[in-house]
Amino acid sequence: MALNLRNALANSPSPYLRAHKHNPVAWQEWTSESVALAKTHQRLIFLSIGYNACHWCHVMERESFCSPEIAQLLNSSFIPIKLDREMRPDLDDIYMNFVTATTGSGGWPLNLFLTPDLQPVFGGAYWPGPSSTTTLHRVSTNLDETPTTFLDILNKMQSVWEHQRDRCLQSAAEVTKQLKWFTEEGTHSHAESAVRDASTDPPEPLDLDLLDDALSHFISQFDTVNGGFSSSADGPKFPTPVILTFLLRIGASVAYPSTHTRFGFPNPVPGILGKESCAQAASMALQTLQILSRSALRDHLGHGFHRYSVTADWNIPHFEKMLYDNAQLLSCYSDAWALRRDPEILGTIFSLVEYFTSPSSPILSPHGVWYASEDADSVPNFGPNPTATSPIDGHGTEKKEGAFYVWSHKRFTDILPEPDASILAAHFGVQPDGNIPAALDMHDEFLNQNVLHIAATPSVLAKQFQLPESEIVAKIKSGKATLSHYRRTQRVPPDVDSKIILAWNALTITALARAANTLATIDTSRSQRCVTAATKALNFVKTRMYDSSTGKLSRIYEPDSHPAWDRSTSQAFLDDYAYLTTALLSMYDVTFDRTLLTWAETLQSYVDTHFIASATPTTASTTSGTGGYFQAQRSDDQLFRLKPGTDNSLPSANGVIANNLFYLGAHVPHKQAQYAARARAILDAFGVEIIQHPFLYVGMLSAVVLDQVGVRQLIVPRTMGDVAVGRYKGFGRTVNKGDVKKVMICSSSPNGVCRELRDGELEDVDIDDGSDHQDDGNKKNDLLDRAVNGANEDKA
Repeated sequence: MALNLRNALANSPSPYLRAHKHNPVAWQEWTSESVALAKTHQRLIFLSIGYNACHWCHVMERESFCSPEIAQLLNSSFIPIKLDREMRPDLDDIYMNFVTATTGSGGWPLNLFLTPDLQPVFGGAYWPGPSSTTTLHRVSTNLDETPTTFLDILNKMQSVWEHQRDRCLQSAAEVTKQLKWFTEEGTHSHAESAVRDASTDPPEPLDLDLLDDALSHFISQFDTVNGGFSSSADGPKFPTPVILTFLLRIGASVAYPSTHTRFGFPNPVPGILGKESCAQAASMALQTLQILSRSALRDHLGHGFHRYSVTADWNIPHFEKMLYDNAQLLSCYSDAWALRRDPEILGTIFSLVEYFTSPSSPILSPHGVWYASEDADSVPNFGPNPTATSPIDGHGTEKKEGAFYVWSHKRFTDILPEPDASILAAHFGVQPDGNIPAALDMHDEFLNQNVLHIAATPSVLAKQFQLPESEIVAKIKSGKATLSHYRRTQRVPPDVDSKIILAWNALTITALARAANTLATIDTSRSQRCVTAATKALNFVKTRMYDSSTGKLSRIYEPDSHPAWDRSTSQAFLDDYAYLTTALLSMYDVTFDRTLLTWAETLQSYVDTHFIASATPTTASTTSGTGGYFQAQRSDDQLFRLKPGTDNSLPSANGVIANNLFYLGAHVPHKQAQYAARARAILDAFGVEIIQHPFLYVGMLSAVVLDQVGVRQLIVPRTMGDVAVGRYKGFGRTVNKGDVKKVMICSSSPNGVCRELRDGELEDVDIDDGSDHQDDGNKKNDLLDRAVNGANEDKA
């Protein structure tokens, strides 16, 4: 029976998929019906996985998926399926593991050929189209030879399936079996590997010396010139906020006693690592954050950070802006302020808060929640310039990478008067021939173009132009406003992926809660804006993405999708539950609203029922050989269920849950033993991997500290003013001490509950009367002025 496929993406809930609705390829969505087509017609599935902000996804669409020749071959010989990785991270991870294992690398677009039983046969990332001029490095594959173009690959796979089907099926089955073994993270428990006197004894806890092993690794990978971490001098470089957070916590453990360092690891961590190593951890993180704030990775005329850089100095970015990166970076800069009260750090915090809370922000939806991303590519419309020689300096219809952000020297200097134009060109490193090396411009998109980064500080410019430094600062501020206005009114902004992704919104809520604590005594207006925005987002999630009758969450809310889409089918994943629980705990520390704790308990209960990987113990005395949680609930379209533990661009959901459980136990004493046992079961399940590669599990190492030391407590005298007490809220439970003879642990909300301290609870706690912060107010105005007025660029 002939199969006449048609493109089925017009009504997809994913903006990324809808963008492919006009392709001649007869794309199908990932559904049971499309998979059934492959079985009925015995065709290979061609699965292409990507996301809306991905530059190389756009390149492959233009080169290949708009090609009639390629479309004819895909439609006649395969079942072509397009998948948004952000909607099905479980499938993306499974097949990315395959491509990484078979080729040695991975990326997006992620392209695979699957049997009708969904077993992978062959895969890779970007493949050039028929007329591409892109240079493609050869990669190892499991084909007899490496084709050089996507068309070659299609012809090869069609031939293999037609003439060697049995061999193909056998190979896919063997590879799938090996892949399952390859991805069995969190199944070889620490308890099973330990030699114990009796099988009923609990396993020995993981050693805190693992923190030293992880820190030593990061020291060896640290770029002492440019900051950041990379095992390759010429590979892409990512901000890695998960690692930066870990290093800041180590650094804060030896910082001068301050309410702003309560997130630091407590004793005995400084004793194990040594004060010099702790200080080095802080230095690496702070240097990286400072360089990032000056680099081209940051949008200096707007707000937010791009995803990553192709160069070690951070100055040639891929231009997509991801919600999860910016949320985590706001948390990092808020923590960094604890260790270095620098107006440069504060200015970056202000900018990120603006990105998340300003009504004009492209990432903020009218609902008060945040869109997933801003695209890397945009239409080059730089204003009327009919004599332009650069392919992206003038009008155009084809999107180009970074077109919204880059500048020719002529356009840049024409907008500004002199000497302002020369001053700002020197400040931002703008060169007449552009500052992007031709070797890194694979499609000639950046000829004579400049990416803005801070190349010279005001103090340097003052000497160069022989002007007062204050005048230089004023000109930079005025010039940035002029350039920003021009860009906003004369250029076409990047598209925004309008999906509301629950997990990433939860990260943003947590970041705003942490920023609110940081700003509480510095800028009360901005602090309250953070709380208001986070509260509004939580309310949206509760009313639109949460079923209170079942405890079930929806991962995606897509306001622009077809009205017939049933949002109840948007099943949430483990990270949605884990990150939202963290957000609720973070907001509880800000508001003392006990309903947030109740909601957090409900979410944890749902996870324990629907995601649990085994009979994880429910009491402190019960042990189990395995533990932890699966990434997704069981589904027929999964080859297997992953139990992820490593931290990557996002923190490990299992690591986050382990930390959540210890904090929940501290807030809910009658469940403390139960929660602690579940957390220890996670650590036990991943124990072998943590011991082998502790630097991949920094989130779980934080939980190891909580297991060994306990949740840190802070004793605050009741006589302190409300503002002074408020500054403690983000660093664990707040304890009000009225009479030293009778200390109570209390919530300050109207419905708060107080209880007496338990025996031994005052051991190893911090007692602070606030006396070492009495001069904070004297520095406040100066810091605010310097952060707001751009003096953050005044550091040499």
